[in-house]
Amino acid sequence: HASEVALLEAALARDLGQPAPQARLRLAVNADSLGTWFLPALVGRDMLFDIVLDDQAFSADWLRRGEVSAAICDHARPVQGCDAVPLGRMRYVATCAPDFRERYFAEGVTAESLARAPLLQFDGKDALQHHWLRRVTGQALLPPTHRLPSTQGFVEAARLGIGWGLNPEFLAAPLLASGALVAMCPDMPEDIALTWQVNRMVAAALAPLTRAVRAQARQSLLPS
Repeated sequence: HASEVALLEAALARDLGQPAPQARLRLAVNADSLGTWFLPALVGRDMLFDIVLDDQAFSADWLRRGEVSAAICDHARPVQGCDAVPLGRMRYVATCAPDFRERYFAEGVTAESLARAPLLQFDGKDALQHHWLRRVTGQALLPPTHRLPSTQGFVEAARLGIGWGLNPEFLAAPLLASGALVAMCPDMPEDIALTWQVNRMVAAALAPLTRAVRAQARQSLLPS
């Protein structure tokens, strides 16, 4: 509450043409957005940022608890007391190294081969790979799993043949073009719809940031 009051006071001081202290804004952002498209939206904002990382499926909980003033979520339904702004779809592609494909998928990407091939998982909350497995195979597979909480590290681990994983197309595209990574099922991407949710109490004060987030999302994400 104190942080949100400080945001409102700073916005009012700017509107009145008075010197405004830098307020602190706490946000919940998923790692893949932070590691790809989100940061440029923060450039030029006259505030200090306190960013907490959480999976987009769980970031709304931070808003419900009142621990952040805005968050990137994976659902369009507004959290109580918040405004929801659709941003677009982040596309993921299942990728692995060429040698990894030859070792595990020489006979094709099947339920049997996917059950044996080590996969990459960001952390215990990350269900992206398992959702994709169910969609592709129709089965709830439980392959051997590496946990690696780093967006860039995820891509690098796939490139090195440690495991396969769903990587943001934005990051994987250069490696796919060079042949350092291969798409396991090119016709089966996984799209995650993202929404920017803001506490209505500070929505007006954060309107310039919201516009910047929307503009950056239009440049980087697929349309909703």
